[in-house]
Amino acid sequence: MKRSALQVSFADVGRAFGRSLGRSFGRSFVVALLCASLAVAVPQVRPAADAHGSTDTVDVVATVMLEPTDMRNALGEDLESGYVIVRVKVSPKSDPLRVSPDDFTLLSRKNGDRADAISPSQIVSKSALTVKRDNSGRQWAQITNQPGFTGIAGIKRDNAGKDESTLLAALKAKLLPDAETKNPTEGLVYFALDASKLKTKELTLLYKGAGGRITIDFK
Repeated sequence: MKRSALQVSFADVGRAFGRSLGRSFGRSFVVALLCASLAVAVPQVRPAADAHGSTDTVDVVATVMLEPTDMRNALGEDLESGYVIVRVKVSPKSDPLRVSPDDFTLLSRKNGDRADAISPSQIVSKSALTVKRDNSGRQWAQITNQPGFTGIAGIKRDNAGKDESTLLAALKAKLLPDAETKNPTEGLVYFALDASKLKTKELTLLYKGAGGRITIDFK
């Protein structure tokens, strides 16, 4: 049976439209697949975050750094994984106050891990302390194996550590000064927490010093 020219024309148009639609769908599918792959492949950047707190006697401003590039920019040297750097500015409001890195503790609100500030020599000699909390929700304790803790983790010692390295010099130069002052003082504080597993919005900095107690939540 012969088809009319009009029927042939409509059939040809339909096939052409189908092929065009198939090619368009195929291109859209490929583009969507590439975008999804890029979204998975590109790691999430965690920018440095600022937070502050105060009492009647002191103001504390803190910037937490989790990305290696931010830590290198602040320190001037590469720091191996397993540490977090917080830049702290402490400003007494009236009377002189004793300021020290030991005034600060960093907490993970997600899993309860906490770390007190550590010294540059501890980093270079690879001797660090992280206290891990169990899941029972009991009160914090300060001594190993007290209720609320599973113990102490992250203690590493390396007898080959070089105390006179360029890293040690940089760590000491940028460290928050340990001194009595009536003027604003600023510096870095170091903590033995694995930054690769943390998010800034999950962290809290505790200040317990001569100016009282402050809880500083990063967002």
